[in-house]
Amino acid sequence: MSKYNFAKLYKGSELIIKPKFTVFHETEGNSEVHFQILSNGLLYNKPENLKDYTANLKFMYLLYESFTSTTIIDSASFVISDVNNEKVNKSITGMFNIKAQYPKRYILRVIVKDLNRDIEEEQLIQIDKTSRQNRQNYFTENVKTQQPLLSYQINNNGAVRVTHSDKMIKRIIVKYYDREFPLSPPPFISYSAKRFDFEPDSFYYVTLDENSSFETNFMLEGLYHIQSDSTATEGLTIMRVDKYFPAIKKHEDMLPSLRFISTNKEYKAISEAIDSQDAVDEFWLDRTSSPDKSRRLIRNYYSRIEDSNEFFTSHVPGWKSDRGLVYVVFGPPDNIYRSVSGESWIYGNNKSQPNLTFNFTKTFNPFSDNDFRLKRSPEYKSFWYNAVDTWRQGRVYNY
Repeated sequence: MSKYNFAKLYKGSELIIKPKFTVFHETEGNSEVHFQILSNGLLYNKPENLKDYTANLKFMYLLYESFTSTTIIDSASFVISDVNNEKVNKSITGMFNIKAQYPKRYILRVIVKDLNRDIEEEQLIQIDKTSRQNRQNYFTENVKTQQPLLSYQINNNGAVRVTHSDKMIKRIIVKYYDREFPLSPPPFISYSAKRFDFEPDSFYYVTLDENSSFETNFMLEGLYHIQSDSTATEGLTIMRVDKYFPAIKKHEDMLPSLRFISTNKEYKAISEAIDSQDAVDEFWLDRTSSPDKSRRLIRNYYSRIEDSNEFFTSHVPGWKSDRGLVYVVFGPPDNIYRSVSGESWIYGNNKSQPNLTFNFTKTFNPFSDNDFRLKRSPEYKSFWYNAVDTWRQGRVYNY
């Protein structure tokens, strides 16, 4: 898989099925993979010999020891069908088991195909059984719907049930962090991220019930780090986010990411404006010659922000990350190569212009397994300003 181009994983505008997955290490040798697919991304049809509008999905999974391994440890395929005569939007959930042993790591490749539409999408999932403290040893579900949570970001106050896989664990600590993280600087600027202060703003202990679980509400926006061992760093982190996340629905949420393509003077003026909504609108209108062109520019820019939130969120919203920075300004890459240590993004086709490569290193982060840091270089400076100038001239930039 290290030689396979995974660029389609991040082609936000082209993705239709958009399957979501989460992993729970249920026993020593078995791990559960829970999935969710929204019905509005599926094609329902009614063949002549059937009376119901039905969607048909084929799942195939392949379990490898690493990106460079050619040996398949476990694999299977199955088909599920969903009837939706009322054509309502709903969530389709399910679960399958994989054979994964402690203390090992694996790469799970899951391919989901809409058989009615004849299209397929895939996900790569890292299975980490090297620790009994990490996030995959916890299972979370919505108390009201009894559906598993397929994201570590929560945007409502609903009650959540958290279950630990180790039945011997009797008490859990929940640490709360209220942090504001800075934007990633442009890729040609070298900097060292500020060391995270692990001292929580508040914390409390919870006694688990006979099912090794407890119920809670995540009321305040911020990070909730749930641990069975307070002396360790690993655990389950839940990020309480705005109710619209990962979408951008409010003008005040449109402002911060303008920092990528605005001057210091412009950003200061917009930030201090009496009516920030008008100031943001005026910024975009100044880029183009008409409101229609401004709307198209806004739609493209903020769809990249939303895709970045969907793909790259860790302990920070995805658009604030190094990968989000590059994705928003340069667009989805043409080629992505994955390894256990990181990702390489390659732009260009070697024809009209030289290839542009960004290398991201996977970083150990007790709050997330989705934190990648860019290997920065002064060589990116001219490419960066060319991209920013294109946006400022009212055109969507794609390398």
